[in-house]
Amino acid sequence: MADLCQLEELELSCFGCCGNDYSHKKKLMRDIRKNTREFHKSKFIKSFMTRTTELRSSGVCANVVFKDGKFFCPGHPALHHGKDYRGEDPDCEKDKDDGCKTYILFQAWSKEKQKQFLDFVKSKKLDRFTYSIKMDNDSLLKEFEKKVKETS
Repeated sequence: MADLCQLEELELSCFGCCGNDYSHKKKLMRDIRKNTREFHKSKFIKSFMTRTTELRSSGVCANVVFKDGKFFCPGHPALHHGKDYRGEDPDCEKDKDDGCKTYILFQAWSKEKQKQFLDFVKSKKLDRFTYSIKMDNDSLLKEFEKKVKETS
């Protein structure tokens, strides 16, 4: 099953549930680059995850980094053999790891409908920023559901 947070086949990754009230792309990337520099300077994951509890001015979490063309949280349990360091940040909304609305619905869809959604996303030719924002505000889901309804 595809992971909507890290869609390798579409070269998309998502930071949508890692903040709110996002500003423009340039400001987001500036803040994420700052996070990434701080991550590389940090000797321990725990010290990185606890260095601040504030969102960046762009609205993104201070823990979101960019590496190898992907956005990700270095505290995510998938990177630590199941150990979850996101709880070190009291503002982390790790409960969202169960997913944004789209993620949750996607898990319950048939393989066929999942493929339709992935094909739909692919057809949009989104960059990582736009994908993240549209996943966060449910606009991709709404547009997809509208399309499915029209073709039914």
